[in-house]
Amino acid sequence: MESSTHASPTPEMAHKSSLIWIGMIASHWLTLAAAACIIFFVGAALFAPLLYDPSTISLVNLNAARQSPSWEYWLGTDEMGRDMIARLIYGGRITLLVAIVSVAGSMVVGITIGALCGFYDNWLTASVMRFMDFMIAFPRVLVAIMVIAVAGPGIVSLTLAIAISTVPQNARLFRGPVIALRQRQFVTAARALGATDMSILFGHILPNTASLAIVHGTISLAEAILIASGLSFLGLGPQPPTPEWGAMIAGSRSYLTTTPHLILVPGIALFLVILSFNILGDVLRDHLDPRMRNNRD
Repeated sequence: MESSTHASPTPEMAHKSSLIWIGMIASHWLTLAAAACIIFFVGAALFAPLLYDPSTISLVNLNAARQSPSWEYWLGTDEMGRDMIARLIYGGRITLLVAIVSVAGSMVVGITIGALCGFYDNWLTASVMRFMDFMIAFPRVLVAIMVIAVAGPGIVSLTLAIAISTVPQNARLFRGPVIALRQRQFVTAARALGATDMSILFGHILPNTASLAIVHGTISLAEAILIASGLSFLGLGPQPPTPEWGAMIAGSRSYLTTTPHLILVPGIALFLVILSFNILGDVLRDHLDPRMRNNRD
């Protein structure tokens, strides 16, 4: 007579199951915290004129210079007596705007170049990709510095420099999927129905790379913010008194030991935003990539 009782889970299985649940809960809360951080900084940047008058970021008051955080100045004041929280919000507005515009522009141009070079196989597309490889050989920061050296420092040149330095990576990244997708049966069926090359490329192939574009764009925002702040730290971004997180860090180096909040405030903001975009990019990759879903299942 067969027994109907089920084998009880071993302590090792129960321990492994509990670790999985703890990991899922921690990942869930970490994702929510990252999303809340991004929403907070983006919302503050969007509504900056409603929160603080634009003149506050350049209003010099030496009598209130380098004050510690208080009820009047929540994050203290800088070496010129300017409100740190106002400069942080307006600085984030510039940093996020530069990152979003540069990433959007580089992805549009890079994906288009990569898609055309992947769809067509001739000497022209091969030459374009060799030029992309030549640009990839140079560090992105070096390419950006060369662009700014020609265009001059400023917000527009900083945005253009980051976009140009990112185009080759996007072209190389999206060329491969287009080469793989152009050989699929749905492309052959569309061609048999009389679809043109452009309708096949932009109407059938590129929509299948949307998940890759979303994940790569999210992670690229973190990289763009880091590069923009680094270039501003070197004095190649917006010029004083325009606030920018990297420039704020550079301007407060001399006061690190006496008034550390001057460098900690923009530094922590930069750290939180970059970390949040990286976390969000990893989560999107896990949910949008079919291979990651299969491994998780």
